[in-house]
Amino acid sequence: MKAFWRLLPCRIEQAATAGPVRKLRARLQRSRLISRSVRPLTETRRLFIDISVISRHDAGTGIQRVVRALARSLNEENPDQWDICFVAADRRRPYHVITWLDASKIVSPVEMSAKPGDIFLGLDFSLDTIWRYRDQLTRFQRSGGSLWFLIYDLLPVERPEWFSPNNVLRYKAWLDTMVGLAEGFLCISDQTEEDLRRVLTARYGLQDGYRTSVVPMGHDIRESLLDPASAGCDIPVRFNTRSPFFLMVGTLEPRKGHADILAAFSELWRHGAGDRLVLVGRMGWAVEELRDAIRTHPEHGGKLLWFDDVGDLELERIYQACQGVIIASHAEGFGLPLIEALGHDKPVLARDLSIFRIHERLGVHYFPSDGSATQIGACIAQWAEHIQRDGVQVIRPNANWKLSAQVILAVID
Repeated sequence: MKAFWRLLPCRIEQAATAGPVRKLRARLQRSRLISRSVRPLTETRRLFIDISVISRHDAGTGIQRVVRALARSLNEENPDQWDICFVAADRRRPYHVITWLDASKIVSPVEMSAKPGDIFLGLDFSLDTIWRYRDQLTRFQRSGGSLWFLIYDLLPVERPEWFSPNNVLRYKAWLDTMVGLAEGFLCISDQTEEDLRRVLTARYGLQDGYRTSVVPMGHDIRESLLDPASAGCDIPVRFNTRSPFFLMVGTLEPRKGHADILAAFSELWRHGAGDRLVLVGRMGWAVEELRDAIRTHPEHGGKLLWFDDVGDLELERIYQACQGVIIASHAEGFGLPLIEALGHDKPVLARDLSIFRIHERLGVHYFPSDGSATQIGACIAQWAEHIQRDGVQVIRPNANWKLSAQVILAVID
């Protein structure tokens, strides 16, 4: 009930600006965007990086590993022409400068405002704060600043049935706000950039007047740690990693495809297969049936293991120990666990989707996108045999988080 009342203004606005009204409003808002004024080259420009969500609570999801890694890399690159400022907002306070990464660095928690040439980078997935403080962001833009946002995927708009109604509502309000203010969008893949342009055309009638660019994603989990020194800590893994196992990484939610893989392994186990399946990921929305199927499975605790509270260091060691990684998502904006696995020289078996096919040259294998449990099980068995018999040649991705930061700085400059 609290969520209903909290989101009621958002719900009313969405209802009032549906269809043609939404398109008209987007064009009107963008027509009011002022041309960016560039401050003299002798002055240092400020880059305000939004970390509203992760600075309050780090849930350890893939998106938050990306936010941490990019924030760290941007801070470390920190060329002379930029003054990096981390900012956050919450229900009580608008965007303000905070201390983050370096606890010894004391900053004044002043409210964020712009001078000509400053940039706001919406790095975090801040659905609520972007919408709640749109007036502040509008003032930022009208004072000569510009706004860029990192886009992870468009799935809550294109496949709302995979998400809770409240999260779909929050996402649409977030996107509506960005569309009215952004100079440009940074996308985590070519697929996301293509999806974004399609949604901006269909939902807002926008075919130009904004910029997009694709940012390469890194894969090294250690580069996303807030304390790099902790990478050398001996974090134990809570199960026996000496016995071979296959791994799935990601929040349990409908689009991730865990149910298909569980059904496929169940088929294999019924026929005597000894392969273990380890699931690493928190429980998401609308997966109560899957949760119960896992916990009551005859192999749970033996050949089937599920851990919903794995930190990054333990995950790093699980990647190192596994035989291979299975990616079963029905759709993704990128698919971070896929390149994290390849970065650990681990074979990958992925659902046959275009977003995953681009990695085929790196040694990724595929199972049919709409395959039955028996078909997927056969693909898993064949892949496992291939790994055990003569190995699978894997090529590490060549992108890293340092390159990601360099691309971002070049694009927004």
